[in-house]
Amino acid sequence: MSELPGRPDLDQLRRQARELLRAAAHGEPRAVTRLRAVSQRVTLSAAQLAVAREYGYRSWPALKADVERRRRLPEPTASPPKPGGDEPGAPGQRWSFGGATALQTAAGVLVPETLVADAGQAMMYASLMPSGKGQPAAARPRRLPAPRTPFTRWARRRRANAAVAAMRAAARLDDVTIVDDREATYVLRPESMAGRHGQSGEPAGPMSVRLRLDPVPGREVRWLELRSQEGAATRLLPSARPTVRVGQPRPAAMSPAERELVDQALRLIGLRLTSAGEAADDILRQRCSAALARTAQIQRSGELDPASQLPDQLRQLCAVLTGHRPPGRLPASWSRMLDAARQADGPRHHLDIGAALPPIDGMTVQVDSLISRPGSWQLYLRAAPGWRNYTEDGRRRWSPLSVHAEDDRGGTYVHNLGGSTGHRGHEELTLQFLPRLDPLAHALTLTFRGTGEEIPLDLLLEPAASSQRE
Repeated sequence: MSELPGRPDLDQLRRQARELLRAAAHGEPRAVTRLRAVSQRVTLSAAQLAVAREYGYRSWPALKADVERRRRLPEPTASPPKPGGDEPGAPGQRWSFGGATALQTAAGVLVPETLVADAGQAMMYASLMPSGKGQPAAARPRRLPAPRTPFTRWARRRRANAAVAAMRAAARLDDVTIVDDREATYVLRPESMAGRHGQSGEPAGPMSVRLRLDPVPGREVRWLELRSQEGAATRLLPSARPTVRVGQPRPAAMSPAERELVDQALRLIGLRLTSAGEAADDILRQRCSAALARTAQIQRSGELDPASQLPDQLRQLCAVLTGHRPPGRLPASWSRMLDAARQADGPRHHLDIGAALPPIDGMTVQVDSLISRPGSWQLYLRAAPGWRNYTEDGRRRWSPLSVHAEDDRGGTYVHNLGGSTGHRGHEELTLQFLPRLDPLAHALTLTFRGTGEEIPLDLLLEPAASSQRE
């Protein structure tokens, strides 16, 4: 995320928005990507919103108001920079809190997953199951009639606006008070949210929410307690710092063709782990058919070692996933993934990793935190210049890196993108891994794989009870 100077110039920000608009109107890919992150329309208001979001503000009026507030402040006294650097986002300069339990609020059941802080900001990542109570009548979306031509586009826009309004209303946590061990108080402000919504725009399940905490809690804070007006409370504790070892870049262990087939298999397993029902079975059959067709194409091209067992293993996997064969002949790691998905007793960890990786394929990655719960686990990362690449037309995106996770008992895990926020110069993201962590595992190896090289990161899993920083 870009940082505003101490006394920002509103005219300069307006020029940035106009330059972005001109570049997007001329089809410049980077500008189109920035604009489409907030809107499908190429307008000045969309460009202003994109600039505001890149500086960490919810809207252009919010950015403008803060700029005007800063301009009214007296000139700060200059001070020399601190030795070693203490700028926001610098490697090793983040710290985190975790370990909280669910909290009943007026907005619904809030589950704080982790809070990641640096010198400039503190963000809490949480899930919220809205209760539907406590929303003002004006915030509750009206049920709209089914769209009919020529009003389809208008109705869709109204529905989308209603969904955003409903989610924003649901994410208000006005009744939550936060204090630390020194009785200092903090304020939570919703930053972003995501989730499914119903026909009339109301949330239709748990929402992923990202909340800013003001002010930033220091490293010396022993705990942060969230309290509701009903008297319920839960605490976030400082995360433990485990033993971490970052390896040196090395040649990729698999050829591009082998990696593609392994990634195909893991995506299919991930689809089975995250979905169920007839519709999901139909999608899985379609994906298996496409994967097997691509496998045959790779074999015909000669890109794959003729002795590789991956094509046969992928066919066996599809037969298992579509119910045509028991999972007796699958690779052991794939079978363990499917077996572990039927269990939900993973250990609870919240670990403060703070590891910076050497550049790989032109990308640098900072691994900030690991959070695990009974059913899954997450990594919180920063990637510069960004985790995903885009085609020249800005429509298709993909990540040049993948992460292979394996524990010390031979268990492997599949990941998907759990959410991201783009900033000027870097992207902050969450990777969600399935299945749950093996309760008997003592270590993890995360291998970040690029096109022709890979970097291992070895991580010792500290006991969940070890929650104080050293």
